[in-house]
Formats: sequence, structure tokens, C-alpha cells
Amino acid sequence: MQVTKINITDKAKRKIKKIAINNNLDYDLVYSIFCFNWNYDGAEGKWVNDIDQNEDSQNRYKFIFDSLKLPQENLTKNQVVDEIYNHIKKAKKEELYEKFISGAVQGNYCLISEYSSFHYLTNLTKEKLSTLEWKSEKMTNEEVVEQLFLKIFRGGSVDRYSLEYLYADLVIDLPYENQMIKNEDWVENFVKRVDENGEEINLTGLVNILKGFCKGNKNYFQTVLEALSYSSILKVENHPVNHIFLPDFRNKLSPHFYSNEWTYPLRFWNESKK
Repeated sequence: MQVTKINITDKAKRKIKKIAINNNLDYDLVYSIFCFNWNYDGAEGKWVNDIDQNEDSQNRYKFIFDSLKLPQENLTKNQVVDEIYNHIKKAKKEELYEKFISGAVQGNYCLISEYSSFHYLTNLTKEKLSTLEWKSEKMTNEEVVEQLFLKIFRGGSVDRYSLEYLYADLVIDLPYENQMIKNEDWVENFVKRVDENGEEINLTGLVNILKGFCKGNKNYFQTVLEALSYSSILKVENHPVNHIFLPDFRNKLSPHFYSNEWTYPLRFWNESKK
């Protein structure tokens, strides 16, 4: 399929424009990234497969690579581990939190993801990082584009244990266009509302409370809540996260089957309220 024949309808362009605005990113950049990964043409969106390797696709990739200043060479697993580790060690927790509280209100999946990934890797070492999923022989810029799509599309909600995703999420600087609008810190009031409901509130109840502070669909609310659990702001009884490496617990399942669509530790939220 030709890349220039994807997302050509007005409906597709409107959807992608809204996503670009929510994430404070240039429309042309987001549009180009989506055309290699997700097609909004037709009744429903669908994955993009079998892109023709022609001059059009090469030019569009070049536009993305140049816009993001991606590296010239493919990266080995050890290089990716080093890059992620160095980024985490120099990241500023307070800045990430400020961007998160604003991003969550504005529908900015990217800022939520950066905050989530930082806290997901709390207590990391290079040895621990090396245990995470790595599918590449070497990581290409085309793979970076795929991972950035996952970040923009749904904030890495199910991909955070992947080194490829974490590299794209944390190391690649997205060219945010406008100065972020600072929102009041709503998190304290949210946690207060949760505490006031005590043992009565389940995961659905958490989503319903969050609706009073943020706008989005169920997937969006779930991603915001998981971010708050990684940072220990939203505490799950008997599952503290301060002194563990969260990816080590990614396969720890709740006895409540449907809770396992959530990530650890929130998948144990309903169980902790019994």
C-alpha cells in the first residue's frame, strides 16, 4: 500500500489534527507518524501493513527523522540501555510532575507517558533494565517511529516493559510546539475524594472520580490512574512500590480476572478493598 493513500479522508485528518493539538505537536509530524502505523479511513481505524518501499515513503520517513533529529546509526540493546539509564538519572521529577498534571487535563498522552515511564523505572539499574523485553537485532529509526506512534496514540499503556518503547518515550525529545498551559494541581483533591470513599470504591469507582478532573475515554483514565499508582500517589494496600523495580512484577496477576487488564499494582486495587 502506498503511504500517500493512507489517512486521506477529511475524517481521518480531523482525528489526527485533534490528537496533534492535544499533544502540543505539529500536525504534519503526527500525520506522517500515523500514516506508517494507523489508518483512520473507513468506518473504523485499523493497523497499517505492507507499506510500499518507494520514494514517497522514503521522503516521509526523512521528514520524520529530520524533525526529531534521530540518530544516524542503528542502536544495539546495550546502547539503548545506556541511553535510558542516563536519561532517568538526569531527569527532574518535579518538572515531570508539573507536566503530568497539565497533560492529564489537556488529553496529552505523551506527557502522561513520560511521567509514567520515569516512575515505572524507579530503582532501576542497568542490569535490571537489561531484563526488559528487547525484540530488535538493532533498533532502527523506523522502529522508533512505530514506538512514538504508540506513545502518541495511547501513552504506552501496554508497552512500557519494552526497551524499544522506553527509548522512544524517554530519550527522543518530541518537539512540543507551544508552552504548556499550567493547570492547578488537581491530584491532591482527587486523592482526597478517593480516600473519602474508603473501602466502597473499586476500579470503576476510581475512573468515575477521575472523570471529575480529566476528560477522556476508559483507556485514557486507566493510563492516568496507572501513572499515579507507579508514583505511589495512588497507593494500593499491601502493594507498595517505593522500594521495588516495577517491571519485575508485571506478570504478577490478580485473582480477580478482569482486573488483570490493568497493570501492576492497580490490578490488585479491588482485591485490597475486600
